[in-house]
Amino acid sequence: MTEKNDFSLTLFRPTIYKFLRLAKWKKPEKGKVLDCGAGGQNPPLALFCKHGYDAYGIDISDNALEEAEDFAARYGQDFKLLKGDMRDLSFDGRFFDLVYSYNSSIHLTKADTKKAVKEMLRVLKKGGLLCINFLWYKNVHPSLGEEKNQGEFWNMEHGEETVHSFFTEEETDQMLEGTKLIFKEKTQIEVLVRNEYFRESSFEYIVQK
Repeated sequence: MTEKNDFSLTLFRPTIYKFLRLAKWKKPEKGKVLDCGAGGQNPPLALFCKHGYDAYGIDISDNALEEAEDFAARYGQDFKLLKGDMRDLSFDGRFFDLVYSYNSSIHLTKADTKKAVKEMLRVLKKGGLLCINFLWYKNVHPSLGEEKNQGEFWNMEHGEETVHSFFTEEETDQMLEGTKLIFKEKTQIEVLVRNEYFRESSFEYIVQK
């Protein structure tokens, strides 16, 4: 029988583990962490909770928040979930030691992605760490729909029109100007979409404010 707080079989994206490891090395004292896009069935906030962080998460989707709340209840996790918009975070400046957003800001327009990055940096303490990924404007699957603006592809997902924004490396570097680069990686993974595999490419960053 699985113990209430045992989620050891739950797997998160490799970058989340890298971020946690770097955070413990760069900032060994446990502080506050914010996940922008924290909803879903496997919330990475649980991993930070397990390692002693004061964990907060925001998501704009009620359904995604409910799924994360169910996970927290199932495994006895104590993280704070709020409905919120990463483009306008309802936290004081320099409130968090760590901020991350993985595969969430990709559903914003490019202009809104810039707003979200500014907000994440605003609420991050001096010396704090930010982890974020951006889709690379290289491999775009036809299922992502029409390119209405450069790098912005629109399709229907779950009954709603949804955007996927893709960036060049120069664009992502510019968004993070003024921060100290700790880790950067170009990743390519095979993703199954409608019984067909395609290669998804992204930039992954960990920077220090």
